[in-house]
Amino acid sequence: MSISDRPSPGVKAVLSPGAMSTSAAGAAALDPRSHAEAATGPSVGQVGMWVFLATDAMGFAGLLMAYAILRVHADQWPDPQERLAVLQAAVMTGLLVTSSFTMTMTVRAARAGRAGARALWHATTVVLGVAFLGGQALEYLHLASGPHGMGLATDTFAGTFYAVTGYHGLHVLVGLAILVGLFVAPRVRVRSLEVASIFWHFVDLAWIPIFAFVYLLPVS
Repeated sequence: MSISDRPSPGVKAVLSPGAMSTSAAGAAALDPRSHAEAATGPSVGQVGMWVFLATDAMGFAGLLMAYAILRVHADQWPDPQERLAVLQAAVMTGLLVTSSFTMTMTVRAARAGRAGARALWHATTVVLGVAFLGGQALEYLHLASGPHGMGLATDTFAGTFYAVTGYHGLHVLVGLAILVGLFVAPRVRVRSLEVASIFWHFVDLAWIPIFAFVYLLPVS
């Protein structure tokens, strides 16, 4: 073999098993997700969550339709802005919308392998969700002890109000239980956070028409 036919030391280094493994490790560092989590297709958990939410959305739609029918056919419907704390509800809405953003940042940080940022955004989402539920509990307490003394059986308006907002509050509570469980878990997969984020975004989105129809829609 001539000198020109011999592979140079640089070529040997590139072709050696050690160099190949080092190159593979560098590629993995650029993408911290596992090969399964980096797949482009949705996971089984994501598909299952979407199917569940498709049926769950019917529950919200049914409650809002019942609210609309009862309101249209009622002889007299009270002005929601005279009974309800609209400004407080607006603040609660802002908290919930913000939590949707922090949940998105939680998933992004997890995908990037930034554990500290993921924990911070995750905890912030939980705090915002707890603040929303706390505001709802204070609202119920104020309505029950206020000048109108609005209980569940006071009138049709009260019954539909507690049914619609309480059904949504139950979803927020379930979502918080899921988020807290993932936060305290010793190891969290990105796919688990992605599935939880789908549910949380749905809960946030479901509140928007509730706030618009129940709190803001004036009496004609």
